[in-house]
Amino acid sequence: MRRALFIYAVAILTSTGLAAQTPPAAPPAKPAAPPRTTAAAAAKFATITIQVTDAQGAPLPETMVTTTTGVVSREGVTAEDGSLRMLNMRPGTYRLRFVREGSITLERELTLRSGEALAVDVSLNAAPPAPKAPEPVAPPPATLGPPGDPKVTPVPLFLERNFIGGREGRKESVLGCTATGTATLHQLRESWLAHTHDQAEEWIYVVAGEGMLRLGTNEHKIQAGTFSLVPHTMSHALIPQGRNPLIVISVLSGPRCEG
Repeated sequence: MRRALFIYAVAILTSTGLAAQTPPAAPPAKPAAPPRTTAAAAAKFATITIQVTDAQGAPLPETMVTTTTGVVSREGVTAEDGSLRMLNMRPGTYRLRFVREGSITLERELTLRSGEALAVDVSLNAAPPAPKAPEPVAPPPATLGPPGDPKVTPVPLFLERNFIGGREGRKESVLGCTATGTATLHQLRESWLAHTHDQAEEWIYVVAGEGMLRLGTNEHKIQAGTFSLVPHTMSHALIPQGRNPLIVISVLSGPRCEG
C-alpha cells in the first residue's frame, strides 16, 4: 500500500512540473572578437641621393643644397664627388635649391613616396663672369657732417628677437647708421656671392657660426671671433658652412648710411 502511494505521489509531481529537473547546459561561450585594427601605420621614411655636376659632367663639390619648401627642412653640402644624401625624409613634395660659387643657382621640385629611394641628378651651368670693375677713382675729400645719435645694441639679445627663419637664405638688420658709415648684422644660410664696394672699406666680424671668406682668389677659414678687413674695390664672398647660420657684423666706412 505504501509503495503504491509513493508511486502515485511521484506521478503527481511529474505531471505538475514540480519534480527536480536537471538544469540545461549553458550555451558555449562565443569566441572573443579579434581586436580592431588601428589606423594605418605611419608612412615609411624616404631617401634622396643627389649628384651635382657641371655642364661637362664633372662633379661639383661644395654645392649648398637646401629644401626651400616641403614637409621637413634639410640642408647640406656636396662631397668631393659631388654627391649628397638626405635621409629620413617624409613623403611629400619638395623644392630643392642648389647654390654654388661660380654657378647659376638652380631650383628643382620633386615628389617623394613612402619608403622610396630617389636619385636626383643635377647639372649646374657656369655663371657669367662678373663685369670688370672700373678703374678706382679717388673720392673727393669728405667732411664728417653733423654727429648722429649714439646707440648701444646688445647683439645676443637682438639675435634672440630677430633670428633668421628656417627657410630664409639671408637676413640683414641695420645696427647703426651715421653720415659716413653703416653697421649691419648679416645672418647667412646660403652663400653671399662675390661682390665689391667701390667707395667703402668693409670690416667683418664673425659673431657665430663658421664658414669661408673668399678675398679675390684666396680663401680664409672664419669662425666666431674672426675679424677681417676688406679694402674697397676688392671682390669678396662669404660661404657659410655647417648646420648653423653664419652670423657676421659688417661695418662699411665711407658712404652715407641709407638705412
